[in-house]
Amino acid sequence: MVNFDLIERNKNLIVNIAVVIVALFIAWHLHQSANQKIGLLVQQQGSELEKNKIVEEISALEQKSENYKNTFVKRDLSEIMDILTQVAKNSSVKILSVKPFAEEPNENYYNSSFLITLKEVSYHALGDFISKVENHKDIYLVSEINISSVSSQPSAPSDRNELGVILKINTISYL
Repeated sequence: MVNFDLIERNKNLIVNIAVVIVALFIAWHLHQSANQKIGLLVQQQGSELEKNKIVEEISALEQKSENYKNTFVKRDLSEIMDILTQVAKNSSVKILSVKPFAEEPNENYYNSSFLITLKEVSYHALGDFISKVENHKDIYLVSEINISSVSSQPSAPSDRNELGVILKINTISYL
């Protein structure tokens, strides 16, 4: 049966073993609880990082939107004419007339059109003019081109092929 004498001699050892077992049990539960908290914190951190990425993307989109708003500002007719006249001078093109059309309001922007008549233009100068207009920092789009041959004296041969050109140029401005 139970040997009380053996228990009496080893009571300190038994108490120590019991204390160690209880301490291990408590430590194990604390460890599990801490691991669960760490897991939740890692998930929270991942969620917050995703939110930060989304906020940064939204901020970048807002900045781009502001830049587009600054790009698509409504220009005065005289300002547009100055720009087109300067581009024409740089391209060796003569502007004969400019006819502005009514603005067409769309959902988020205005579309303004101009009918520009050019005279005494070579193909090279016309291409240079169109290229400079469409590559200008402000937004200009050539939507229509009508080209006709112009000769100053029909009976005299000309060594220069001059053209009469009518262009429809559109510009877009933000509402």
